[in-house]
Amino acid sequence: MLASWLAVRLGAAELPEGVTFGQVWGAGILGGIGFTMSIFVSGLAFGESDLLGTAKLGILAASAVAGLAGYATLRVVLGRARGEPG
Repeated sequence: MLASWLAVRLGAAELPEGVTFGQVWGAGILGGIGFTMSIFVSGLAFGESDLLGTAKLGILAASAVAGLAGYATLRVVLGRARGEPG
């Protein structure tokens, strides 16, 4: 989000027509769902130890939080764009 905002402010880029920074923010939050590689790396790091289960639980919980937060953010942002109450 910060890199996108900075690029637009410095004139190096521009948002596509009809896209707001709120939408970019919501999509960025949804990027936190990408947990497949995290589970793979934790498997390499922890092997068959008890920490692997804890790592997987933490990764899945963080992915759920990212999904819900991204959904809520985009629902509010897109609702405002349609003129619905926030």
